Formats: sequence, structure tokens, C-alpha cells
Amino acid sequence: MKYILYILFFEIVFTFGGLAKVNGQVNTKSQVAAMFPPNTRDLWINYLSGTIDGLHVVDMIVGTDGHSCKGLYTLRNSGVTFTFEGDDNEHQLKLVELNNDGRLTGFLYGRYDGQSFDGLWMNAKKNLTLPFKLNFVNAFTDYKGTVSDRCQWYQCFSGKVDSKNVRLAINRDKELYTCHVWQDDRKNVDILPGRNVGATTCLDLNISKTVLTDKVAIIDTSNISKIEIKYKDSNGNETSASLKSERRLDFETYEYADYLSRLECVRPILNHKKFDPWIEEKLIEWLDETINKLKATNPKNIGTYERWTQLFSGWVEIDLYLDDVISGTIYMQSSQLPKTEKIPFIYDLKGNKEIEIESLFNEGFDSEDYFKHALPAKKKEVKWKPEVKNWVNEQKFNYVTLKDTGFSFKTDFSTIYGEKEIIIPYQELAVNLKNRSVIKELFTK
Repeated sequence: MKYILYILFFEIVFTFGGLAKVNGQVNTKSQVAAMFPPNTRDLWINYLSGTIDGLHVVDMIVGTDGHSCKGLYTLRNSGVTFTFEGDDNEHQLKLVELNNDGRLTGFLYGRYDGQSFDGLWMNAKKNLTLPFKLNFVNAFTDYKGTVSDRCQWYQCFSGKVDSKNVRLAINRDKELYTCHVWQDDRKNVDILPGRNVGATTCLDLNISKTVLTDKVAIIDTSNISKIEIKYKDSNGNETSASLKSERRLDFETYEYADYLSRLECVRPILNHKKFDPWIEEKLIEWLDETINKLKATNPKNIGTYERWTQLFSGWVEIDLYLDDVISGTIYMQSSQLPKTEKIPFIYDLKGNKEIEIESLFNEGFDSEDYFKHALPAKKKEVKWKPEVKNWVNEQKFNYVTLKDTGFSFKTDFSTIYGEKEIIIPYQELAVNLKNRSVIKELFTK
């Protein structure tokens, strides 16, 4: 048993070979052929596989005679199937999506050239659009309940550039790269787009007040153990420096989609024998309960205008990741509930246990009482916007994590105001921290 969540999703998905299997029944090319008039000439029928919204995996059987297009597609992990029909005008498809009862559920617009089908899915009300991308396959592959998200990772590098010690942490989320740079006890942050050059990704660094100004970071995805920094030296000559990887954090995605709902859950993977199962257990109850609710919904009682009106999201934001400790917040959000559930955590990677804030301080120091009085004072120091101030004043800032700059206290997550944060620097509590505390080592680096 490698992952508890893998088993959960394995129970709710159906396996695909060269045919699409839905609720125990097999969909074939002959079914699509039967959608057309007998003896239709120049009819081409192909298998396509791909994703909707870059996430939900679908298998499609599509037929076209160059004028009319018909077929069906299946959401892999729930086994829900939709049919479609419409026009093929010089490879431009305009299709109506239908449920099993032949009722309108959405639209598919895009270009299909026999090898790929790229376009937009749109709901019946035409107020929700999602991109889709499918490619020709000879046969449908077996479905896997989890996928490693190579578009999202966090990695820390260190080394010397221009004789300066520098630490660089890169957080990739799709095509955006958030770069954190530590140099001379200062930290700077910049968000950059990636620039693909062959098998590498280049980041044009211009991070002010650091040695990484006017330099290019080159990431080779085939060898992520280091990163190259290229620049011109004081004589104008091209030179480079290597930063070695200290630690890396990958992410894994779990997804589910049926007639009514879409679910996405993303969690970090450290390949740590204790932390990975621990954070998985934090998510499993929510996932189990949510998917059971979705599976219990009877699609026949749902109006076609309610297609994908329910959205469920679970994700983890990491505030701090060191050799000894990882800290962040688990978020669980549902369109059925007004409040986003949050679970902050501080986890000791060497002690293999969750850390309580009070355990970081010397015996006899009442950290709870200290923060109880410090937070109201810090709230008054921040110049909140007028429309935010009243909301902030009602917040208790109960969600505590660690950052490299100090203790982070956050509010509830509001769909209007987001979440607000107060940082209490470690230096303010230095004399009260235990000598062997992970925090002690953090702020003295």
C-alpha cells in the first residue's frame, strides 16, 4: 500500500484498455459509426485522450465525414459519459454536448485535424468556459488515480555567485516561477515567467539589491540537482556559476469529475516516510466524505443547466521548508459551504512529529499569553484599508505557521477579503526560545 489516497481513488475509477468502459459497459467505434446514417462516405473514427481544464482526464471516440461530427467522451475517474454532435467546417468543430437522456449539457468548440482536438468546453448557460486538449491515441491507457504534478514544485539552491554566498528558492506553479533570494541577511522576492529554450527553462533574473540582478537562471529538467546562473563578469566576458540543490518538494494531484461536480486536491510530497502519510491522513477524511456525496448524487434529477456547478478544492500552501522542519496550511474548500476549512501545521522532520508552538519556548514562558497581548498591538500597527479594518478587528488570527521571517498568524479565509497575516519576528522572542529549537537555528543563519 503505497498511498492511502491512491486506494481511495482506485475504488471509484474504471480501467481503460483499447475501449472505453463505462459502468461495466464498453463503448466502441461501432457505437459512434451507428450515430451516422448508413453508408456514410469518408467516415473517419478515432480515439483521442486528453484533459479538460488541464486536469480532468477524458477519453473520446470521435467520428467525422468532413461535414458532420458525432461521438462520445468519458470522464475517466467517474465513468460518466456524454455524447456530442455538430458541424465540421474545414476542421473547425462546433458541437453540442448531450447527456444520456439526450438533453443539452454544454458545447465543445475547437479545431480537429485528425491528430489533435484543441478548444473550449462551455456549459449550457455559456457562463463557464474551460480549455480542453486531446490527442490521437491507438488505444486508451489504464487510468491511474494519482498523477505527479510536474508543473508545480519547490526547490532550494545555494552556492556562490560573484564571490557572494546566495540562497535561491524557486516555487514553480505552472508557467510562473516565484524566486526567493537570500543574501547578506536580506530577502527579496520576484515572480517571473519561464522562457523555454530547447530542453531547458530560462528565468531572466533582475532581483534588486542582490547579486542576481541582470543574470539568467537556466533550469535543465533532466538534471534538477543544480541550476546554472549565467552572466557577464566585470570584464564583459560570459561566465556562469552553479547553485546546488539543497532540498526539493514535489506535488501530487488527485482529481474527480462527474456530471455535477469537479474536485481537485493537491498535496506536497517529500518522500519522507512519516510526513507523507501524516499529511495524507489530514486530507483523507475530507476527500472520502466529499466523493461519497458526489457519487450518491443522482444525475437524472439534475437539470442540464447545473452541469459542473459544484467545485471542491483541496490544496497545501508551504510557508517554510528546511532540513528539520516544514510548516504550512491545508485548505479545503467547497462550493456547498461558505467557509474554507484551514489546518495549519508545523512538522518536525527529524523528530517525525507535529510541533506545538509552546514546545519551542523555555519552560516557564507562557507563549500563549504573550501572543494574546502581542497580536492586538500588532493589529493596530498595520494600516489596514478602511473596508478591511472592521473585518480584521473581528478576526482572531488563530492559524499559526512558521516563516523564515517569524511566526505567522493568519485570519480565516474570506471570499471577499482573502486572508490577512501578522508576522511576529523571532528576534522579539529570542531570549525565550529553547537553545535546541529549530527556530533558534533559523534566525541565526
